[in-house]
Amino acid sequence: MPNPSKPEHLAKFKPEANYHIYNRTNSRELLFRDDADRKYFLEQYKRFLSDSIDTYAFCLLPNHFHFAIHIKPAADLLRLAFHTPQLERTIPQQELLVFDPLEDFDYHQVIERQFTRLFTAYAMYFNRRYQRNGNLFYRPFKRVAVDDDNYLPWLIYYIHQNPRKHKITKQFLQYKWSSYSVLVSDRPTALLRATVYEIFGSRPHFIAFHEGTEPDKPKNSNLEIED
Repeated sequence: MPNPSKPEHLAKFKPEANYHIYNRTNSRELLFRDDADRKYFLEQYKRFLSDSIDTYAFCLLPNHFHFAIHIKPAADLLRLAFHTPQLERTIPQQELLVFDPLEDFDYHQVIERQFTRLFTAYAMYFNRRYQRNGNLFYRPFKRVAVDDDNYLPWLIYYIHQNPRKHKITKQFLQYKWSSYSVLVSDRPTALLRATVYEIFGSRPHFIAFHEGTEPDKPKNSNLEIED
């Protein structure tokens, strides 16, 4: 059985903050069996989360995934909670009558609920497609706050090189299901490409960081990634 999640791996979501999101299947079975599964997962990610988060980087592995994300401003989260159809609201109708968003609003609940919707939609698709029953994802999913600016470039690199870490490929820069190839291209993307370049200093520095010797983890970060 896996060890209980550490508090730092279950961070509370806050507006305009950065996080590392990752999760795997319950029994380390395959999460993605083919490219159709991966495409569907990313489609649902966009469907449920594009209104509340922006994405720096991602990587889909056979039995788990990683995302580096930035939470959108409070105004966007309030809009999502209050202006979605009643059946899909994060805040129930009866609670809206006595709700003061300036004092009582739980931003974490909005983001967590959207991730739960993503996982539920994908699990229903996966179980239906493969005639499978039961929970698919490990619970709770991991979310680590990234408060140190020195940690964020290392995290983006870590996410991109994950296929090499798990011995899927030695040439992780060419891995099809990570964000690296999109970030270095000129293709239209919803990823925070310009912001990522700023994090590394420039596009050439972003590329050099990935192509050079594997960087050390920042010394002031004691967070361990359990993937």
